[in-house]
Amino acid sequence: MNKKTTIAIIGAGASGMFASIFLSSDQCDVTILEKSNKVGKKLLATGNGRCNITNQKISLENFYSNSNISLIKSHLLDFTYDDCEAFFNKIGIEFKLGQNGRVYPLSLSSSSVVDLLEYESLQNNTKIQCNYEVTNLKYHNKKFIINNEKSYDKVIIATGSVAMPKLGSSESGYLFARQFGHKIVPPVASLVQLVSSNKNLDVVSGVKIEAVIDNKRGDFLFTKYGVSGSLILDISRKISKQLLSEKTVKMVVDTMPDFSFNSLVDLLTKRMVTLKEKEIYLWLDGLMNKKLAKYIIMSSKIASHIKYAKFLSHKDIISIVTTIKKLEFTITETKGFESCEVCAGGVVLSEINLENMESKYQKNLYFIGEVLDIDGDCGGYNLHWAWSSAYRLSKSIKN
Repeated sequence: MNKKTTIAIIGAGASGMFASIFLSSDQCDVTILEKSNKVGKKLLATGNGRCNITNQKISLENFYSNSNISLIKSHLLDFTYDDCEAFFNKIGIEFKLGQNGRVYPLSLSSSSVVDLLEYESLQNNTKIQCNYEVTNLKYHNKKFIINNEKSYDKVIIATGSVAMPKLGSSESGYLFARQFGHKIVPPVASLVQLVSSNKNLDVVSGVKIEAVIDNKRGDFLFTKYGVSGSLILDISRKISKQLLSEKTVKMVVDTMPDFSFNSLVDLLTKRMVTLKEKEIYLWLDGLMNKKLAKYIIMSSKIASHIKYAKFLSHKDIISIVTTIKKLEFTITETKGFESCEVCAGGVVLSEINLENMESKYQKNLYFIGEVLDIDGDCGGYNLHWAWSSAYRLSKSIKN
């Protein structure tokens, strides 16, 4: 009888549990080592607790890397949206479609996803050991030695990134990678809220609109500290990188993207005549949230003594419309690793054999999920990378 291949998966997150389900077999003896007291802690928090499993519109355009992003094209073709749906249906999770292609479990509870992944993993005879932190990883006599006490034929690094340390994330995966000669692209916070030095944000805090920034459209939320919402999360990667070399970053927001500049000028000019007796804040009410109307007026720098619409000049109208269509924010920082959903950066892709996710420097050492220099847009893309990278790894090992 052939001896089973022993495999240690470090990390019981999305990619680690997913890989274990496919790997556990007559040929492989799989153990997941997790430092937290339970599996899937970060997965439980995704999608505001609803778990945004994937997206119907999986495309290479939704993923980013400091390397050539086309290197993962075959992974996305190998494990498509349809493949993802089929897998989760098979383990008992029905899909519910949300906005912009987002996909959630029908229960709208991330615990459904974690529970069923854990169940399936255990059913396939995976051993899951929680409260076990891997602090030492060595390779000796063709075996990996963990914490000087456990021996394995293969090790899979599925530790994730440094995003959300309160949920158990750490830099351990990067440290293990460096130990075996890998370079790390320094991680920065991505899918994260942005802090602004703009004045009067308390006036508009809590207002949510649909806006456009850099030709991207989505939800935009004003907060006391700055800005949030799905649109901000999507552009935060770029701004985080800019902040590495710049003290502040200017961000321009179109707060009424359904109107062109000229059509808005015409509309406000007409309202200046028909609603001339109204106070200027009330004059904008009906076009936008009244809190936002006040903030727009305060930000447009029209003369403070102007109280009523009838006293607005054409120059004032142009100033107001310019503010609406090109509302400027000075971004000073992000909310950091403590608040970000993922990190941009990680293990350099060119040092990984992406056909099987194996290190090019150390045989039988593998990397999957967010520990790699791959991140995606908000909307289920990062979890889809976790599934697809784990699937590629599992398929190659079993073959």
